[in-house]
Amino acid sequence: MQPARWSVAALPDMRIKQYESTVVDFVRKESGHFLVATTDNTFMAVLRNTIYKQLAVSEECITPISDENHILRSIKEISARRKKVVLFVERVFNNRETFFLVRQVKNAYSNIKVIILTGEADRQRLVLLHEIGADNFIAKPISINVLIEKIAFTIKPQGKIGKLIDKARQLLAAGNYDDTLKVCQLILEEKPNSAAGLLIMGDAFKGLGYKDKAMECFLEASNAAQLFLEPLKKLAEFFREEGQLEEQLKYLEKLDKLSPLNVDRKVEMGSVHVELGNMEEAEQLFDTALEQAKREALNYLEDITSRVADTYNQKDPARAVKYYRKALELKGDMLDSSDLGTFNSLGIALRRQGRWMEAVDEYKKAQRIAPDDENLHYNIAMAYAEGKDFLRAIKHLEEALALNPKCFRQDPVMSYNFALIHSRGRRNQEAARFARASLELNPNFEKAQKLLASLEGK
Repeated sequence: MQPARWSVAALPDMRIKQYESTVVDFVRKESGHFLVATTDNTFMAVLRNTIYKQLAVSEECITPISDENHILRSIKEISARRKKVVLFVERVFNNRETFFLVRQVKNAYSNIKVIILTGEADRQRLVLLHEIGADNFIAKPISINVLIEKIAFTIKPQGKIGKLIDKARQLLAAGNYDDTLKVCQLILEEKPNSAAGLLIMGDAFKGLGYKDKAMECFLEASNAAQLFLEPLKKLAEFFREEGQLEEQLKYLEKLDKLSPLNVDRKVEMGSVHVELGNMEEAEQLFDTALEQAKREALNYLEDITSRVADTYNQKDPARAVKYYRKALELKGDMLDSSDLGTFNSLGIALRRQGRWMEAVDEYKKAQRIAPDDENLHYNIAMAYAEGKDFLRAIKHLEEALALNPKCFRQDPVMSYNFALIHSRGRRNQEAARFARASLELNPNFEKAQKLLASLEGK
């Protein structure tokens, strides 16, 4: 009998089938559920197609969330039904960073898997999210096969090494150090210099009291994966326990270079400097930590205040304006691009009251933070249009187009507003172009249909 022949092309297909099986088993056998905190309709469509069409999972196992205030409550409700939860959450959700949210979720539900959705992002912010507890990251846009792979690796180790690492961790947690070392040896036979295997081996040696061997493993892991935080953390902790403050500080400094937004680490570094008698270095670190903590605290206060304002927004716009302004005042001179959502909400609340000129003033304040944001010009144009100053409105739409010539194609309503403002300013040719763009995005958009018909004299 001839041995089976495997083609190179067949191997990726086998892996994809394995990943698909992992995700299907998670839903069907482990009562898995996906909470998705995003307003990105494209990603939601890809996820639904992946789960319901590609994997043919019939269960309703996806819950979309458009309001961050509902995330913890949804996790509690779904967990109460004995379901395992994977949370997809935007790195910036509703114009707010989600550091606090991820920390809250992980503190309250350590078994929840968190996948961060992101476009382009500052690497330091992603590193901090990883330290806080994010289990995986998805860079959008994403294909169905890559999405399946990401989910599979998040919920369960894949491949022989992944399964061995999972087994070694379980043995380590149970205090079975000798068997842990045996499994680690198998890991290193499969993958020499495996940083994860070396870390577990180091912890097992430490548990058995072999400190020198533990340190050797941690050092080897650090050399094998120089951008991996965990070996450096193990070494810093090891030297702290041994009372070797200068060595501890050396590894804390390496960690700080990789993840400089971690406030707690800066305080720890400052404390070591105090022990060593380096008072000036300690003070500098403490001042930096306080400045970062202040920024984080202000971000949190702004977030709470904005949520209060959001609560009032529909029923009492005047009170909403009061709280949006409080939120911005809290930040003082620390306003940045993350505050644009609050400025936008404030402008909308003012326009609901007919205070369009005040809305223009607020949008122009926001332009000091983000002078190249085309959406601010669009918002200013909308405010001027509400004040029937269509020439100024058109001027700002032109500014928006200069920054991003395709900005009006974000959605059919935006294209329609471009068309309507140009038609009111008697720029009929341009108005017709924008109305056609609106109908390309949504052929059934009645307002755009009527506007285009009137512009073409039908």
